[in-house]
Amino acid sequence: MFAGMKKIALLAFITGSASVSKAQATSGTGITTRYWDCCKGSCSWSGKAAVSAPVTTCDISDNPLADMNAASGCQGGPAYMCTNQSPWQVSDTLSYGFAAAKISGATEADWCCACYQLDFTSAPLIGKTLIVQATNTGADLGEDQFDLAIPGGGVGIYNGCTAEFGAPSSGWGQQYGGISSRSDCDSFPEKLKAGCYWRFDWFAGADNPNVNWKKVTCPKALTDITGCIRNGETPTVGQVATSAATSAAVTTGSPTTSSKSSTSTSASPAASSSASSGTVAHWGQCGGINYSGPTQCVSGTSCKWLNDWYWQCL
Repeated sequence: MFAGMKKIALLAFITGSASVSKAQATSGTGITTRYWDCCKGSCSWSGKAAVSAPVTTCDISDNPLADMNAASGCQGGPAYMCTNQSPWQVSDTLSYGFAAAKISGATEADWCCACYQLDFTSAPLIGKTLIVQATNTGADLGEDQFDLAIPGGGVGIYNGCTAEFGAPSSGWGQQYGGISSRSDCDSFPEKLKAGCYWRFDWFAGADNPNVNWKKVTCPKALTDITGCIRNGETPTVGQVATSAATSAAVTTGSPTTSSKSSTSTSASPAASSSASSGTVAHWGQCGGINYSGPTQCVSGTSCKWLNDWYWQCL
């Protein structure tokens, strides 16, 4: 099975909205692959689904773009995948991230910006859960396939990483599959390192593991990054995973982040948000780029860095 199979395909350039399927599955078994091509994702175009706004894209300097119809950097345009759409660890058994998806009985109108809980059924990830928001798709994806957006996971068909970051012509590592060791992440652009390390740390270097999946309400931590919420859905403030192992970890374990600590100044609550009055509940957002809410956590918790766009009371 190829790693990094999703790529933008013609669907990424169609701006007309599709009909929502009535026979779509809401759970099942599936497979995962991986990719990171730096390209604008399919769900970043307007009219793909009934959502609050398309998935945010960024310019070549990783600044969010206001023009949702800006052409992809993979076709010579200014729009790229934002680096904060990388996976991160919430606890020993739970992570959040993003993926290209293809769901049986469904269309992009159904899955764009929807979230899915992926419970891994393959070693070495049995007992672990990844919750992803669908931000992309691809004509080369099979039914119930989730192509996980992981820096260094392979560019596949398209490669915007050379234009954006000066990556080799076939991307970092192999065109399909990407790099092969954690040390390869050391030379990555700074904003992509944490997501790259995640693959070899929490994800244990797994190669296309199988999953049981189910559609879930999106965590606010994910929708705050993409800016995309499906109409009629209210994102959850805390974790939504319900597997026994993950529930135990959420209840008793402390989320583990990358080497960044809550004292980092690169995206601290004070530096990247204007503090307002109020106290943030456990699991709530307390800081991050463009965040403007309160930064004081309830007693017994503190504001922890998860990524530059999302600090959480843990």
